Amino acid sequence: LCGPGGVGKTTLLKEFGYLTESAGMPAIYLDGRNIEPAPESFVAALRITMGLAADVSPLEAMGGAAGRRVILIDTYEVLAPLDNWLREDFLPELPDDTLVVCAGRRPLAATWRSDAGWEGLIRVLPLRNLNPDESRAYLSRREVPLEQHEEVLAFTHGHPLALSLVADVFA
Repeated sequence: LCGPGGVGKTTLLKEFGYLTESAGMPAIYLDGRNIEPAPESFVAALRITMGLAADVSPLEAMGGAAGRRVILIDTYEVLAPLDNWLREDFLPELPDDTLVVCAGRRPLAATWRSDAGWEGLIRVLPLRNLNPDESRAYLSRREVPLEQHEEVLAFTHGHPLALSLVADVFA
């Protein structure tokens, strides 16, 4: 997932986690803002999030666990120094049935898309502002008075966070 700040990446990522958990697939949520961009810090954050002891490898724990799992990485852009390590070392060691979803302000580096091993596995979903019809539908659901819609759209340009903040004011 990629898009500008406030467009809904974190909200979508958390909803995806909720849906996978509801379907019986454990979701592990990591926020790049809370992880030093170093391999040992990433692994430690994963270990803590999984509730593992300090001497247990997250890769071994996932390999020994039955069923599919999901790793959700938010604010991926701050982990850019780990990009090569994640692509070449860490992710290939995950069990084959592990789904990894990254959300950041920029799409994954071109090296992901040009790598023959990864290009068929990667899906890029750019998130943008809502179009006027989507924005009006959102404002209506949030019970913003109809006569205010055009004025709200004129200054929010469909930016999801801005629309949400305006709706909160009306609420």
